[in-house]
Amino acid sequence: MKITLRRTGGAALALAGLLALGACGSDGTSAEGAGTSEKADAAQGDTVDAGEVAGRMVKAMEKAGSGTMTMKTGGQEATGDFRYTDGKLEQRTKVPVEGAEMEIIAVGDFVYLKGLPGQSKPWVKIDPTATDPVSQMFKGIVEGGVSDPTKMAANLKGTRATVKAESGDTTTYEFTVDPAKALGSTASAPAGSKPLTMTYVLDKEDRPVTIATSAAGQKIEVAYSDWGKKVEIAAPPADQVGALSIPSAG
Repeated sequence: MKITLRRTGGAALALAGLLALGACGSDGTSAEGAGTSEKADAAQGDTVDAGEVAGRMVKAMEKAGSGTMTMKTGGQEATGDFRYTDGKLEQRTKVPVEGAEMEIIAVGDFVYLKGLPGQSKPWVKIDPTATDPVSQMFKGIVEGGVSDPTKMAANLKGTRATVKAESGDTTTYEFTVDPAKALGSTASAPAGSKPLTMTYVLDKEDRPVTIATSAAGQKIEVAYSDWGKKVEIAAPPADQVGALSIPSAG
């Protein structure tokens, strides 16, 4: 069913924007081990290791524990809460897709979607190990770092970022990365995908203020706020969750 696949694809893109952009993590070591030497010496125009920058960012996000994200792209806005639990990123997001609203929960090793047409239950559970095309859309996102941001971080190690601006309150970093690296080593970018230019604006505590890029000719910007707020994220009730049903084309 085309509308189902289009909506789910939109949800996957939004989730990738909210989580993959926001979760590019450390250099494969623990967040506590992320270095800070380049930050201390960096000035506008300098180049630094993007993996180290991302590592400091994830360490700061984990320290804060939770917060709110707002993603703007294509004239639409998605909002969500996130938190770190045992070092893993969990998220609950509301996303406008084709004039309707979808709700996405990423918790543990699964993604739950609410708002897909033609389903027997309000929520659908996406298993990244399944072979259907919808589950495969989420495979790289889930395995690549939604549940473990440090996985994506390892791929950023060695990528050079330029310090574009520096003030007492924020520092702006810009770097170019292969799309697959934004989702982790298990993700596969579409054929012909162009490198992404990523812009991180971090506050003086290394927490992200905004993270931005452009995809398919549209700017995607994620803004962060409400650090440390109380967040409740859990899988939907079992009796409200069903298996994904994809109607046949006929």
